[in-house]
Amino acid sequence: MRILHLISLTALVILSFSGCEKAKVTNQATADVFVKSIKNAQGATVYAVIHSVFSYNVMKSVSVTSPDGTTKQLTNYENGGNSFFNEPAVTDYSVTAPLAGTYTYLAKFNDGEEITYTNALSAATILPANITLLAKSATADSVYIKWDAIASAHAYQLKVMKGTTQVYYQPAFVDASVPLKPNLRLGFRVSNLTSNAGSGTFDFELTGLLFESTTYDYLQAISSSIQRIVL
Repeated sequence: MRILHLISLTALVILSFSGCEKAKVTNQATADVFVKSIKNAQGATVYAVIHSVFSYNVMKSVSVTSPDGTTKQLTNYENGGNSFFNEPAVTDYSVTAPLAGTYTYLAKFNDGEEITYTNALSAATILPANITLLAKSATADSVYIKWDAIASAHAYQLKVMKGTTQVYYQPAFVDASVPLKPNLRLGFRVSNLTSNAGSGTFDFELTGLLFESTTYDYLQAISSSIQRIVL
């Protein structure tokens, strides 16, 4: 199960010639499924399933059928036809983890070809991080975020948003300390965050990542915690 911004996909293009005619480009896509966990407004951990299908070939539509036979359409990201996914709404989250098993994806390509893909969802989940501190330094020129290590998490990501504008993105990083630290911290210059977006309210979104193995290429689950600060 791959998360699209952590991997690089290879386009499979087969070109051959018969006289002066070019052969059809081979359609190919990857289908990914994993669990996302967050804390709801009542403080309970809730879960939703994430689907993502990507292709270098343009797709008209993508649907997914869950192990219980339920079928839903995925959203065409920016109407480009290359990326389809579902962004869970608040009502999509449940205190019960999504159904484990094989999910089936039907990709309808722009040239009319339809191809079925499958991907398995494991029962593994991770808890959202407990953010213990998000505060400016005594001199107010820096801001620090601290959190308790997430049990079973392999790596973390951090995104800083001001409204709908992303002002900072920290790609996946691993705590390589031996033994592993019980608490982690990241610090930033306030000016680096406000230089383009201006001052105001910022959301720090910390994501925990659980991979299938230490090759860090296939995801089983993610978790997300968000805290807000005025800078």
